[in-house]
Amino acid sequence: MKNFDSGRVQEGLIKQLERQEKQKAYRQDRFFKFKLPEIHNRLTQALLMQGIVETDNPAAVSDAILKGLKRILKSTEFDFRYFIAPIRNLVPRPNPYALYMTQYLTEVLVNEPGVLEVYGTDSEIYRVINEVLSQINIKFERAEAEVVEQLSHNKALTPGSREYDVAMDELFRKKVGDPQKV
Repeated sequence: MKNFDSGRVQEGLIKQLERQEKQKAYRQDRFFKFKLPEIHNRLTQALLMQGIVETDNPAAVSDAILKGLKRILKSTEFDFRYFIAPIRNLVPRPNPYALYMTQYLTEVLVNEPGVLEVYGTDSEIYRVINEVLSQINIKFERAEAEVVEQLSHNKALTPGSREYDVAMDELFRKKVGDPQKV
């Protein structure tokens, strides 16, 4: 006997994986929009304090890092993937945003006039950047979970309804702040 349903199962799995990838990208973009100033400040501080970037003009380096972070938000998926392609196999299961900023440091920031030198291997630079992003992301996800927990106690709101989404957005903005305009 022939099995005629094998194609539908594969298509279903592919659609589910694509949906999960899109949801993850949406959450990461949302994270970046809400936490851009904190990421910028902590990343600049970490790179300078740990001696990854040597400079005689910290303000210029800070501006260049902010420009790189904003470039992440403005880039298309193709441009994003193309930019990180040379180092995509740097670590197993990498954070794509940490890869992007690692590549940005080694390719773009090193040519900035205020930067004297960028020290460290790609792996060391990635580790510092990923550590900063992970710490901020943990706090962000914790805040999201607290908002969802708070909304779960309100029986008048149904998850997925327009009222629920509005209430969630209001509570989330109170807890985290407003997203940054790029």
